[in-house]
Parts: sequence; C-alpha cells; structure tokens
Amino acid sequence: MKIAIIGAGISGLSQYLWLRKVGLLDDHSITIYEARDAQDRSASTAVNLETFNASVIGASIGLSATGLHVLKRLDRELHDVIVRTGHVIRTWRMSNARGWTLARVPTGGEDQMMVMIGREACCQILRDRVPDEVIVRRKVVGVKLAEGNNRPRLMFHDEMEEEFDLVIGCDGIWSRTRRAMFGGEGHDEYDFSPIYEGLVGVGGFVPSSKIQSTPDGEMNVVLGANGFFGYGYTTGSVEHPSKAGDLATWWSTYSLNECPNDWRSIETEDVKKQLQKRHLGWQNTVIQDIVRDVEVDSLYPTFTTPLLPTWEKGGCVLVGDAAHALQPSSGQGASMALEDCETLALLLQHYLAEGVEDEIAKANKVYSDLRRPRLDMVFKRAQQLAGMKQDMNIVQEMLMYLFVWLFSRLKVTEAYERRLNAYHVPTEVQKAIAQRC
Repeated sequence: MKIAIIGAGISGLSQYLWLRKVGLLDDHSITIYEARDAQDRSASTAVNLETFNASVIGASIGLSATGLHVLKRLDRELHDVIVRTGHVIRTWRMSNARGWTLARVPTGGEDQMMVMIGREACCQILRDRVPDEVIVRRKVVGVKLAEGNNRPRLMFHDEMEEEFDLVIGCDGIWSRTRRAMFGGEGHDEYDFSPIYEGLVGVGGFVPSSKIQSTPDGEMNVVLGANGFFGYGYTTGSVEHPSKAGDLATWWSTYSLNECPNDWRSIETEDVKKQLQKRHLGWQNTVIQDIVRDVEVDSLYPTFTTPLLPTWEKGGCVLVGDAAHALQPSSGQGASMALEDCETLALLLQHYLAEGVEDEIAKANKVYSDLRRPRLDMVFKRAQQLAGMKQDMNIVQEMLMYLFVWLFSRLKVTEAYERRLNAYHVPTEVQKAIAQRC
C-alpha cells in the first residue's frame, strides 16, 4: 500500500512517526511531500498567503498536557527532549492593562503540565527522527479524490501525477486536500475556505533578562480595552529544566481589516508603531520594556476554518490545521494535531490488521466521526476567548475583567482544562471501534 503525507510540518512529521510506531512501515510505503526547500526556514521567503503554514511562521507554540501525553506514548525520549528544550509552564497569570491581577490558573500536577517551545525548535526535534529519504521536496499543486476503481492522485508542479492508496492532508490552513474534498477550484473561494479574522498575530523572542521579574513556570496574558499581550519563557535551563533558559517569547496582535494577498507587504514599522501606541501606556513594566525597542520576528495573519462536516472523502483524510485551523487563543492547535495523528494511526493499524473490506475507508470514517466532536468543543472555547482581542469601550472592558475574575473564582477554566486533559486517545479509539463491531 502506498501512503502519501502532504506537508512536513508538525502534523506531517508526527503522522509519519505514529505510522511507524504502529508498524505500518513493515508492509507499506509512506512518503512525505514538502514544497519548501530543505534549507528554507524563513517566513520571509513566502510568496503569498497560500505558501505559509504552521511550520514556518509563529514564534512559539504551547503544547498542552494532552499533546505531551501523545508524545510520551509515541516516544518517551522524544517527549523528554521537547520538555528539556522548551519551558514547563505551571501557572497562567491573567492581568490587565491597569496593573490588576485578575487570576492565577494552575496547569495542574506533573501529568497536567504545559510546555512552551519555539515552533521551529519543535519541528526540528521531530524532523531529526524522520529519515531524509522519506521527505521528498516536491510541490503538490492539486489532489484528485478516488472515483470508481481509481485511487486518489496527487498532481505535482512538474505536471506529473501519481496514484496512492491513501492521501493524508497535513497541508495546513491552505490545504489543497481540503479544497479537493469540498469543491474548490484554482484560487476561488469555496464553502470551507479559510476565514480572515481581521487580526495579524505578531510575536518574537527576547532575552530572558527582559522578563526577569516573571517567576519560572509562569506564563502571562495581559488584557486591555484595545487588545492583549502575552509573554513568558520559551527555553529551559540546561542544568535545571524547571528553571528559565536564555530565551523568552512575546505575542500580541496587529489590527488590519484587509489582509493583503502578499503578506510580506505588511509594514513591520507600522506594526511596531501600533504596538507601541497600544501598549506603552499599559501599567506593566515588562510589556513597556519589550515594546519600547520591539523587533517583530513573525507575522501570521489569523485565519480560521469553519467546522467541517467531514474530515475524509475519496481516499483522502485531513489532519491538523487542514482539518481545524483554530484561533491562536485556543492554545490547542499543536496538541489537537498530535491527537489527530495518534488517532488515525491506531485506527489504520486496527482496520488493516483485520483485513476487512474497504479497510482504509472504514479507518478514515471512524477517525472523522471520533475527532470532529472533540474539536467542536475546543473551537467554541477559542471563539469565546478571541473576543477579548477586539477593541472595546469602558463598559465592555470592565465586564471582561469581571468575567475573567468570576471564572477564576468559580474555577470554570480549571474545569474546562480537566475535561480537556482527561481525553485519552487509545481509550477513545477502542470505544469507537467497539461501537462499530
């Protein structure tokens, strides 16, 4: 059997490692197709919006407890390297532009910790575990779904086509696999096109000394009437993993009603001016210190995808951002993608071993039915949090602070996190299989 994975970002690399973990390399051929050159690790080389994806943009990502559990089941050594490379987060501190602390939300015990890590660092750790010959530097320009006796096909930039038994679309928010599944042609919009949210995420790295007043293991989110600002450590100390390393990260937003087709045309000087105008007056010395001489390392126009009716069709299946591009405020994008990868691999392992008729179609269908309700919950939560990034009047501002404070007192956020982190992929997969027996 021939399997194609489109995209060598976090989803594509993790999907390959999970397929190898469950033994599918023994009898099947798996190839990852990646459009970018091996040395191209700069977002500045992107030509337009459709060329960027999660592996080349963004300063840092958060891996929640569920994502870390997936990595531990995949490879304990891999998990430990990621934990050592990043910084373990034990507490989220919510405050506001007026200097008031609204809430301190613990991430939980050892099994509920979170890790903040540079996106490129995470990608490279995964990449180091994938053989070079598995990744083919070849741009996929189109996907044809299986019809009749024909299997799904990939169309490449050199006008060649190739047929596969299964195509796994890990090709990000501008997924050509999703476009093929829902009828989009060329560059036209279609029913499930990505939706621009009117904001451009901005972020960067600073020396840890910039935030030295921040305790180890604390991540800060500061809310205001005209946006938000987040900061925290993103590397750990070599000698003491629980201590901060040399690097910290920050992130905020830049308001831009119309996103240009070529996102490189966004003026970084204008971004800096807007950040300084917005945040220099906030009663937080760390934020003032960062934005006074800010350098923007990454720009990422915020797009989301609508909830999809299915993640599989015609021998193709969607994973990660291709299936569910979430608001960055969810903090769950990477972790949900990792859950996807484990789920699909376990289902393929089961149905291929059973030797049942249409085993790939059955695995894909169960995967889609199992994962979509999980993402619905995370999607709705992310949409609620996203409202805190928009400009608001004094009444709206004070109500926002009140709700954050109340939610903390009533432990609403902690209850949500417990529900989120209680999810155990192998158990859920076994339940789904048993229901279909």
